[in-house]
Amino acid sequence: MQSLTSAEELAQGALDVGVLSEQQLRSAWDEAGSGGAGLDEFRQALVRKGLLTNYQIERLEKGLRDGYFYGDYRVLYAVGSGTFARVFRAAHTKTGKIYAVKVLRNRHSSDPRKAELFRREGELGKSLKHENIVPIHEVVSKPGLHFLVMDFIEGRNLREFYRVRKRFEPVETAKILYGILAGLQYAFGQGVSHRDLKMSNVLISSDGVAKLVDFGLAALDGTAEEGEGVDRTVEYAALERATGVRKDDIRSDIYFAGSMMYQMLSGVAPLPEGRDRMQKFSRDTFKTISPLLEIAPDTPMPIAMVVGKAMELDPERRFQSPGDMLMELKLAVRRIEGAASQGEERRELASQEGFGSDGKPRRLLVIESDLKRQDLLRDLFKRNGYRVLIAADNERGLQRFVHDPDAAGAALFCAASLGESAVKAFNQFGEDLVTRNKGAVLLLEEAQGAWAESAQTSPHRRVVVMPVKLRALREAILAAITEAEAT
Repeated sequence: MQSLTSAEELAQGALDVGVLSEQQLRSAWDEAGSGGAGLDEFRQALVRKGLLTNYQIERLEKGLRDGYFYGDYRVLYAVGSGTFARVFRAAHTKTGKIYAVKVLRNRHSSDPRKAELFRREGELGKSLKHENIVPIHEVVSKPGLHFLVMDFIEGRNLREFYRVRKRFEPVETAKILYGILAGLQYAFGQGVSHRDLKMSNVLISSDGVAKLVDFGLAALDGTAEEGEGVDRTVEYAALERATGVRKDDIRSDIYFAGSMMYQMLSGVAPLPEGRDRMQKFSRDTFKTISPLLEIAPDTPMPIAMVVGKAMELDPERRFQSPGDMLMELKLAVRRIEGAASQGEERRELASQEGFGSDGKPRRLLVIESDLKRQDLLRDLFKRNGYRVLIAADNERGLQRFVHDPDAAGAALFCAASLGESAVKAFNQFGEDLVTRNKGAVLLLEEAQGAWAESAQTSPHRRVVVMPVKLRALREAILAAITEAEAT
């Protein structure tokens, strides 16, 4: 395996593995300036034209010859990696539609037991059709090649959000659990338990919907082997041994749903990672967990009671189905919201700016790559009635409207992290036939103020330069949307 050192070698490598056609290659050379362009110029031209991704280019430059296609799916990026499988963002070669492709690692492909386990996971997941479960569309299992094709969920997993947020508000926690429990209840009705319920197996879509992945992998195998890296299945086995229940008992899923709530509310994991295997199999591990209210005393009592019941060590004292827990959790939230102060009611009245004349929430797409700013802007506009969608880069943001022209009524382009490309995307948004009548706001940092001159503005297309109060930003968004609705 020899690394590439010239634009010509990169071009030939792309042709050899099939990620570029001759016609696309000619287009790339034209973009780069000439056939004598250097490697950096050629690389930039390929990315700028959307012909290759940085991930594909990095593999080509390393001289790697495989891993660019799985069946009819062209790999764009690696998005996740575990000891058992890897997950890629991929495009269908004929339709261009984006999917997630989960591929069994090479070192496991030659093991018939693990390959069969992977295939069965896929077939089991393929049978589950629910809005809170990521659907599996295709299962491919043949010698040396095993992969699953799933919906690609724009967003992040719950563990990634937790690492940024550290703690979640009680009602927000509950509403995330609504989706998790609804998915578990549906699967329970199909005779399926999850048995690997953890934050990294919960995806939060860009519109805030919780979706479960990896149903059945641990349950099908029934054991967690040393070195497999399936820590949660060790905890499931420990709980089952401590409580004397079968490995497919849905009440074990309920325990770990409660465990997730405990961690989201307190910022503390009830079963800390890093303990040795024998300790995890001790009943005392579960008996010595501190009550939630000792760790997070500000948790509303109705929510704390739901968590406490979900995490009862005696399975007979737990909720007996996810549906039971979901019903009790919704009741707890109603009790909390019913006790809202007058100040909360005033804030709710102020939030009417986020509702259209039809009484439905206005949709706002925020294009911002920084996670903390994403959370700040999401919370700001959600508090004021908007339904907030998030895109991490300009391309993904604009693509939302290609697939759904009514994805949002306005877009907020944040240049602090996206740089001058945000200005170009803002202008493109105003020129495209699909989006030119949508509201748009370009948010510039103080040092970027000169870029405002190149921004194409109008009554429904505005520029806001920092520093600015959040209220002024809200007013600019509302003015842009109102003007757009009037056109």
